Amino acid sequence: MKTKDIQETVTNKLTSLMNEGVNPFQRCWKGVRENGMPFNLNSKRAYSGTNVALLLLQATPCNAWVTYKGAGELGGNVKKGAKSTFVIYWKFLKIKDKVTKKEKTIPMLKSYRVFNALRDCEGLEHLIEGMKPEDILPSQPETALQDYVNREGITLNHGGNRAYYQPSADLVQMPHEQAFKTREHYQGVLAHELIHSTGIEKRLNRKGLTEKAAFGSTSYAFEELVAEFGACITCAMLAIEPDWNNSAAYLKGWSKKLTENPNWAVTASGRAGKATNYILGIA
Repeated sequence: MKTKDIQETVTNKLTSLMNEGVNPFQRCWKGVRENGMPFNLNSKRAYSGTNVALLLLQATPCNAWVTYKGAGELGGNVKKGAKSTFVIYWKFLKIKDKVTKKEKTIPMLKSYRVFNALRDCEGLEHLIEGMKPEDILPSQPETALQDYVNREGITLNHGGNRAYYQPSADLVQMPHEQAFKTREHYQGVLAHELIHSTGIEKRLNRKGLTEKAAFGSTSYAFEELVAEFGACITCAMLAIEPDWNNSAAYLKGWSKKLTENPNWAVTASGRAGKATNYILGIA
């Protein structure tokens, strides 16, 4: 598949769920909470970036995945008629510039197919039974988020009725916890704002934070998508369930934005994964 085709496929998956009234961020959260982060059953390595969202959106009975060949190597097989799910990776090609004649590197988005170890395969059940999602962190969200704030020297203030991140001051402003319906709602909003904080120049240097972006602008909307993806995965790993916005207007708004910008889903979810890892100190 070409890069454009891959991006459109990911976008179509997200927008189709939104048009059905399903919040894809909530589905991703549910997948991590029930089964842990998606991982390859052969290597035991967790998937990262965009692949986390791609696999969690499948709503499968477990988060272990294999290639067709990998299933056979483990003594199992892919069920007849099983439908695969694609995951992606970047391949970097070295080419010679036609003008300067100098060698340069260009990124190319590639994909390959995987199958869920329980839904799509036979003979792998014994490898899944009793497995626990050990990659989910202990249920002490205030500690993990506060540790990040302390480690990075971020100013965290409470008061008023607005939640926002101010890049110029490296400051997160939050209403007091008592202003939220639940403690989890407070922690979820805090996680969202802290995802924003990872984007400044001295951290992950995301364009939406390093350049001025007016409310409602394309850059602003893209950065919000990064924060939505990032907060849902961060919260899932910390046993926090945010206050989900499942309103038709909210979902329709994101569906429209993604349709207009088909490369957003792949790029934003990838950057969200990096932001989550940065907050939680995962290499």
